[in-house]
Amino acid sequence: MTAKQMADWPDARFVDAVVARTGTAESLERFRTQGEGCGWCTNPIRLKGTQTRVNHTTGEVVGSYSTDSEPDGVLLKSCGTRRATRCPSCAATYAADARMVVRAGLIGGKGVSSSVARHPMVFATFTAPSFGTVHGTRTGRRQPCRPRDSGQRCAHGRPLSCWAHHDASDPKLGQPLCPDCYDYEQAVLWNATCPELWRRTTIYLFRELAQLAGTNVAGLRKVVRVSFAKVAEYQRRGVVHLHAVIRLDSVGDQDTAARCTTATLTAAIRLAVAKVNAPLPPGYSGLARWGAQIDVKTVTDTAEHGGSNSITTGPRAVANYVAKYATKSTDDAGALDRRLRGIEDLDIRGVTGHLRRLVETA
Repeated sequence: MTAKQMADWPDARFVDAVVARTGTAESLERFRTQGEGCGWCTNPIRLKGTQTRVNHTTGEVVGSYSTDSEPDGVLLKSCGTRRATRCPSCAATYAADARMVVRAGLIGGKGVSSSVARHPMVFATFTAPSFGTVHGTRTGRRQPCRPRDSGQRCAHGRPLSCWAHHDASDPKLGQPLCPDCYDYEQAVLWNATCPELWRRTTIYLFRELAQLAGTNVAGLRKVVRVSFAKVAEYQRRGVVHLHAVIRLDSVGDQDTAARCTTATLTAAIRLAVAKVNAPLPPGYSGLARWGAQIDVKTVTDTAEHGGSNSITTGPRAVANYVAKYATKSTDDAGALDRRLRGIEDLDIRGVTGHLRRLVETA
């Protein structure tokens, strides 16, 4: 046996634990039942204790349970995380639930009327502004990352060009061409302000809807309600994008489309994004705004196979997209999915230099 094979061999305590759980048919079956009960969770919660069931009328004990009878003397409960890098099993359950909830909001089901499919409805992506030039891909354009004059350099002497064609697994993606030029403080502050920016966006959206519909906000609220479901996607550069399904519903028996259509909703979103801002956290001056890129697609059953540049998309694609990002980690390796007890934790987690600077700045 080679040294590497010896190093990969489980230690004695691990082997003893496996034997204890699977040594007999009975213990193996009880362990299998435990595993299936928690969905084979990667990091199950280990509960220990007893339960006694009593007839309240007679005071008679009608049943009891103790975790002492379970393998390892504990009852396993799934951790319930939604991060795939922490527990693929629980994340898959969360994604499936998210997919069904979103689809119900798009086409009906699960107690939602199928009439929602006829409501004005879009799938919008709200992007962050740029905080510095980063490595990226140019899908479908056959262009390199940053095709500029190779002689151009930043104030710190680093090249402003990159002629590489990065693939999806390239670790350079999202990394700044010059870390010293990248505005880490503004990036961190923007992430912190994003929830407030979204809240204000929903307010501005209603204002723009009212203006386009030729009424005031109070009047529009009597007949129209804005419903949405959103998910945050952490980009490789460390800032978030928001993906939101936005639907207009009628209030009471009023006809929503009589005041607002899908075209009206799309126009209102773009106008709101262009106008809205939010102040940075206390102690910092400046305003947070959305990035210049915004994508708004109409959700319709006829667009299930629309391409990436299509102005429409289908309910199934939207539900899958939301479920995907609902379980995505803050980084590809999940290094930041666990609590940091000190900056030194970053040394053992393999965090990239760029993400490390973001954490240190925060």
